[in-house]
Amino acid sequence: MALYKQGNADAQIKIGGGKLFGVFVSTTTAGTFTLYDSATASTSDPKIAATVTVVAGGQYLSFPAGIWFSKGLFIDIANAIEYTVVYD
Repeated sequence: MALYKQGNADAQIKIGGGKLFGVFVSTTTAGTFTLYDSATASTSDPKIAATVTVVAGGQYLSFPAGIWFSKGLFIDIANAIEYTVVYD
């Protein structure tokens, strides 16, 4: 069962292991995002995706079967961006 989180700021999506299915961006003003395998935006934790530049209406990191993360899932955004992260 997939879950989702919508937001427009840096956010802890999930603590602990899970699967990432994708990220959809509904609006942006020159926005970017970075996803970490982390419960926080710790730069010492692995990045799932480093500095993705987005346009509104785009689907990014679409993984139909999902990809595993172990520590948690954290999104770090820059500039104005509204997103939906789909995960399990």
